[in-house]
This record gives sequence, structure tokens and C-alpha cells, in this order.
Amino acid sequence: MINNTEQAPKLFTELDNSPKTRVPKKVLDRDDFMVLFIKQLEYQDPLKPLDNNEMATQLALFNQVDQLYDLNEKLSKIADIAKGSTLQTIASLIGKKASVKNHLLRVEGGKFLGGEIEAKEATDNILAKIYDANGNLVKVLDLGPLSVGKHELDWDATDKNGNQVADGTYRLVLEPKNPKDLDNLSIKTIGRLTGALLEDGEYKLLFNGKDTISLTDLEKVLAEDE
Repeated sequence: MINNTEQAPKLFTELDNSPKTRVPKKVLDRDDFMVLFIKQLEYQDPLKPLDNNEMATQLALFNQVDQLYDLNEKLSKIADIAKGSTLQTIASLIGKKASVKNHLLRVEGGKFLGGEIEAKEATDNILAKIYDANGNLVKVLDLGPLSVGKHELDWDATDKNGNQVADGTYRLVLEPKNPKDLDNLSIKTIGRLTGALLEDGEYKLLFNGKDTISLTDLEKVLAEDE
């Protein structure tokens, strides 16, 4: 026979006696609005019932809130679909050659993949210095003065001694005679898209395995024979 009186103290000691605190909601949902509306009807003064016009206004407002919640849910679903589509698109770009707003130069098969410098205004003489992955100066190209427009970066993938450089990634640094000309210059280089990641809610790409670029930095995806 079970002695309930002996179990009672044990049951009470197992109860959580810590004080409970109510955590208020920061955002109300559609159910909260319905509860508030019902409570308002329950506690209205029977001698002063809610005006018909006011009742109609509140019902209309509640209907608008309900429609907004439905719209937000649909937009959220559309955003999820768009994210999935974006991820598929980005994944298909990995391994492709691309023209990117970037300062990294790529050499593959003993050939420089290419790059260009765009001048918004005419500039004085400019030196293009090329460094390897270890920070060693490989080559200096004298570009001379640049007119307004786009200029192809002509590098034969050799070092300052005329030797063929190894395949890999190199860094381009422009040194204009007039430092202010840097503000008028932009660089686009052709390299390899080597990976993708999600950073701070934004999809980004890895360029030449070194730099992280935004999708807005991507100028053009190229075929292998370009």
C-alpha cells in the first residue's frame, strides 16, 4: 500500500520554488492583437458599449494587421527561395575565370590571365609594381602617362631578370608620379573564382584563393578560351 503522506514532502521538495518573472514580448503577433481585441470587448462598460463606427475601424485595422503578417510570411518565403537560387548560382561560378575589380594578378600555364587599368582623368607617369605571395618585388612596369579611358596591363609573366615566373597569384601596386592620381584609377584583373561563403548575411566569393569579394565586384565571367 502506497503511503501518500510519506511521498508528499518529497514531491514538494522537488518543485521549483524559485521566483518566476514574466518576460514581456518585444513584438506582438496577430494572436496578441486578437486577444487584446477580445479582452476589450469583455471588459467594456455595458452602459457604454463600443461605438459601431469605432468597432468597424478596429476590425478594419485588425484585418490590415492580419494581411501584413501574411505578406511578411510570403516575402520571407520568397527571400528563402532567392537565397537558395543565389547559392546555386554562386556554386556554379566556382572554378571559373572572371574579371573582377581587384588588384590580384593570376598566372596560369606560364601566362598572365590579364588585367586593365581605367583612368577617369589623364595622369602623369605611373609605375606598376608586381609582388609575389611572399611580398618580393618581381617586376616593375613603366606605364607612362595614361589618358582618360581603359588601358590593358601588358605583362609577359616574367620577372625583372626576364625569367618566367611561377604559376600563382601576384599583387599589383600602382605608384603614380602624382599621388593624387590614385583616386582617379581603378583596376580590374582576370583571375579564378575559387570558393564561396556567407559573411554577415551576404554571399561572397573567393578570388584566386586570397581575397574575399562581393558579388558587386564581379564584372564578367569568362569562358576558358577567352
